[in-house]
Amino acid sequence: MDDDVASGRYHLETGCKDTVKHMTISVAHVLRTYGVSGGERQLAQLFAAETGSVYENTFYSLYDNPACTEYFARINGLKLRTVLGFRASVFPSLAIELMLLGVLAPVLQLRMLYMIGSGGHRICVVHGLQAAVACWLSACLLRRVHFVYIHRGTKSRAGSHPIFKLLYWPYEIIAGVSIASAESLKPLAGKRKVMALENGIDLERLREIAKGCGERRSDDSLRLISSARLIKDKEHIFLLDVFAQLLRRWPDLEFVIAGDGPERHNLIERAEQLGVASKVHLIGHVSDIICRMVNSDIFVHASRMEGMSNSVLEAMALGVPSVVVDAPGVSECHRDGETGFVVPRDAELMAAKLTLLIGDRHVRSVMGEKARQRVQNEYSIAANLGRYHSLYRELLGN
Repeated sequence: MDDDVASGRYHLETGCKDTVKHMTISVAHVLRTYGVSGGERQLAQLFAAETGSVYENTFYSLYDNPACTEYFARINGLKLRTVLGFRASVFPSLAIELMLLGVLAPVLQLRMLYMIGSGGHRICVVHGLQAAVACWLSACLLRRVHFVYIHRGTKSRAGSHPIFKLLYWPYEIIAGVSIASAESLKPLAGKRKVMALENGIDLERLREIAKGCGERRSDDSLRLISSARLIKDKEHIFLLDVFAQLLRRWPDLEFVIAGDGPERHNLIERAEQLGVASKVHLIGHVSDIICRMVNSDIFVHASRMEGMSNSVLEAMALGVPSVVVDAPGVSECHRDGETGFVVPRDAELMAAKLTLLIGDRHVRSVMGEKARQRVQNEYSIAANLGRYHSLYRELLGN
């Protein structure tokens, strides 16, 4: 990353050959928020790291979300705007989400046209499908603003419908938050540039939080932990089936599942059916998830696809060894067998790798340290910020 950008000394040349003018460049970020989940946490880290640079961020939340407003209000220098004062459900079904978007799209587009047009922004970064729809008219008409679309997932078959070519048409650059995410966008990009803006982790912040977690528990039981929204694509049912196999050999094992969502009741039922309910702790969305990870022994993840999982990166950054199912946006984070185990979606194979880790403290320690080093080298928030700044300079022709 450019040292001058990192320190906030970056400047733009004016039309005069020998004249340099310091400028503040206004950047808008638009997102349909879902409470304080992975995407929101990722953006908050980016905004916090931006303090002191020439880029002044304004965060536009499509709907009223008090939890997010409170969360983002803590960031110095960040401007907050709500597009519609309508409080949408945090975990709507896809059908309700699309129906809501269809009804509100004209209003959202006109509101965004006014807000972006009058906001003095040079760049508008649009995160996700709903924000892309809301900003589509603005991207078509406001030619003095540079519009970028960022896909925060990996395109599924349904998400690769040709209609998305029209949706992405007015955006100068489209990007994914991982290599897998970016690759999945290429068939829809046409001649537009596609790039990866891999997520980053604020390592210093994690270390500070970890210091305040107190002493690690001293009991002999081992603890697995998963952190993800409780939706079907995260495949918590699969993880419960794997855990049930392990519990036959390791009766003191515990499984902590952090996160909220519509699958909670189904997970409770499945744990009862498997006879493991007393060893499974569904703790919901918690503010101390970092300490929960620090006090766990192994991280597990089985999502079918991700943009790039923050929870996977956080576990790595905290030195927690992992076993994850091979999936777009997950596998690329790890070096299989070195920083974690990446396995096919097979319960027997996953149980075998977990058994190896459960039975060998030294392997857990070495793997956790290598995972920590990989995040520091490849997925720090500084690296993420550098990628954004490179994008901004490219858009502005500098």
